[in-house]
Amino acid sequence: MEREPDTLEGVVESIIYKNEENGYTVARVLLDEGGFATLVGTLPCLGAGEHISALGSYSVHPQHGPQFQAESYLREMPVDEEGIYAYLASRVVKGIGPKTAGLIVERFGEETFDVLASDPQRLAQVKGITPAKAREIQTEFLRLHATRMLLEFLAEHRLPSWFAGGLTAAYGDRAAEAVREDPYLLCGEPYLLPFQRADEVAAQLGIGEDDAIRLEAGILYVLTFNLQAGHTFLPEDKLLEAASRLLEREPEWLIAHLRELIGRGTLVREELRGRAVVYLQEVWRQETFAAQQVCRLNGMRLSPPPNLQKMLEKKERESGLRYAEKQREAICMPFSHGLTLITGGPGTGKTTALMTMIELFSAYGLKTLLAAPTGRAAKRMSELCNQEAKTIHRLLEPAFDRAGRMVFQKNASAPLQGDVVIVDESSMLELSLAASLLEALPSHARLVLVGDADQLPPVGAGSFFADLLRVESLPQVRLTEIFRQAQGSDIVVNAHSFNRGEMPLLRKNDGDFFFSAARSAEQTLEAVVSLMARRIPEHFGIPREDIQVICPSRQGPCGTENLNRLLQEALNPPAEDKGEAANGDTVFRTGDRVMQIRNDYDRVWKRLDPAETGTGVYNGDTGTIVLIDRSARLMIVRFDDREADYGFDELAELELAYAVTAHKAQGSEYAAVVIPMFSVPQRLLSRNLLYTAVTRAKKLLVMVGKEETVAQMAESVNAHRRYSALRLRVKELCRA
Repeated sequence: MEREPDTLEGVVESIIYKNEENGYTVARVLLDEGGFATLVGTLPCLGAGEHISALGSYSVHPQHGPQFQAESYLREMPVDEEGIYAYLASRVVKGIGPKTAGLIVERFGEETFDVLASDPQRLAQVKGITPAKAREIQTEFLRLHATRMLLEFLAEHRLPSWFAGGLTAAYGDRAAEAVREDPYLLCGEPYLLPFQRADEVAAQLGIGEDDAIRLEAGILYVLTFNLQAGHTFLPEDKLLEAASRLLEREPEWLIAHLRELIGRGTLVREELRGRAVVYLQEVWRQETFAAQQVCRLNGMRLSPPPNLQKMLEKKERESGLRYAEKQREAICMPFSHGLTLITGGPGTGKTTALMTMIELFSAYGLKTLLAAPTGRAAKRMSELCNQEAKTIHRLLEPAFDRAGRMVFQKNASAPLQGDVVIVDESSMLELSLAASLLEALPSHARLVLVGDADQLPPVGAGSFFADLLRVESLPQVRLTEIFRQAQGSDIVVNAHSFNRGEMPLLRKNDGDFFFSAARSAEQTLEAVVSLMARRIPEHFGIPREDIQVICPSRQGPCGTENLNRLLQEALNPPAEDKGEAANGDTVFRTGDRVMQIRNDYDRVWKRLDPAETGTGVYNGDTGTIVLIDRSARLMIVRFDDREADYGFDELAELELAYAVTAHKAQGSEYAAVVIPMFSVPQRLLSRNLLYTAVTRAKKLLVMVGKEETVAQMAESVNAHRRYSALRLRVKELCRA
């Protein structure tokens, strides 16, 4: 039976601690029933003198003693002079301290809040307050009031308090009003509230099921939700069918609302090959812009240096290598073309071609910028090429506009400073990021996209790299020859076998690729934990931190969620010297391996050597928890050479990462990889998922489970069809 929450009612006597960034507050409360209590929780803008009624639980902190953890609350501003003074004296309103608070309350008494809100010029009657300062105080008081109203609205409807930052940035003082008018705006970025949850809030606000706001929001939600499935558009009939199911209304009922959205320019309707399709306006702009820029690059006419072949031969002599014909073509192509596409699997010489290409660009005085979609891929690129590589986000310098939307500072008005931009792991490049990169490309610069087209498609919308490779007229090189040194690796050889739909000899078990049969999910789990905790470190000398478990699925006994709990228990059990913090069912512990699961462009990080501060932690970045401070409700995560702080109310941005999905592992390499293969959901039985997981391993790969599951994945193409018109647009524009 669920336990009833404890209650606390009283007046805030003083503020002991306040974190201005996340609103976490520690306060001393004079209880209505007599006595005092320490109140803790996310209570932004709380001030002394307020009356608070909170639901939560009492606990005993090992250092600070008894305290009440507030989960939900109602607050009332003070109405008497004593309470108003206490509130203002607690410095909750910037510009007013204890002395000024005393003078203001002495002058205006119980009218003080009315004066602050609507008659600020009267503040100039108080000694030390100029008319300009009076206006500043009013602005701050109204901002504070608006924030309070918004937070109370969010609390009333059980919505996360972190929504407040983005809503305030986008709508200012009328943020609460904006959400009351249209709660479905929370279904968009960055909140991503499920439509059904927004429906609940709308019903509480009196918005009917047939209200135009709801029906139009449902249509938009279907298109937005399908971006996550990779679709840049939906056929009109499929859009209406899906929206009909979501909204429980007949498709014919929704046509007028669809036309209204198209008429306003929110959506774009086009005929593609005789079929009506519908885009979100911004996605349509990205796709058409990307197609135009690709064709512009394709039309660039460049003259290669006359001695390029001699320089290449010199590189061969210096390195002792002999480039294959396709490698030579890949190295030389960017010297003649504005756009070059290079694809190939493991062991086919992509890295060698890339390194040589960069050296030649440098020799000819061309400034080269290196980038990759993920932090790990960028780091590996830096190490291999002996030149700094950045994530594409960092390269484009993200920032926020006045409406709180993420924008890139590098764009058409402020382009990148370079002659060549090379992007590795381009198969991960989604349409929106590709369009932003193309916009920031200087008009004279050339673009080189390198990747493996047989890996999983991007997590976001579109298949930018794969779509371009399907345009035969674009300059491209496919590296297919496996070099002799790579032929000695069973990981490489078997990866190519899987990619051809063939089953290798799994039971060979004498190189760097091993298969361990398991008769049950329990046996599979036991073997995976044993391999990571003991067997691989002891037998192969590979430390635990260099071993990664990669699962086909999140769910099920052998999915990441269950395995992360088991691996945490085995590798990092509780101890007195380890701090802990919980987010839902997940317990984070000092020493845990964690992953950032959404792009956080304004997350501050610090680098110790060399000393540097910056912003941005991105989806897929993996780190280790180095500190959990429960008294400050703070967790510090080290991402390679950078550290970032997380408040306890921000832990939803992280998840345990002892085990990750193949999608999350894409773009990374690990010394050893363990893949549980006992049971895989039907929708995930795909060859490119298996191929992606296998190619993450550098020195050792171990599969555990059923051979028939491996065979099913190798045999199943099961490529999820993505609705995208980029290939069609590029072909038509390049023919024009």
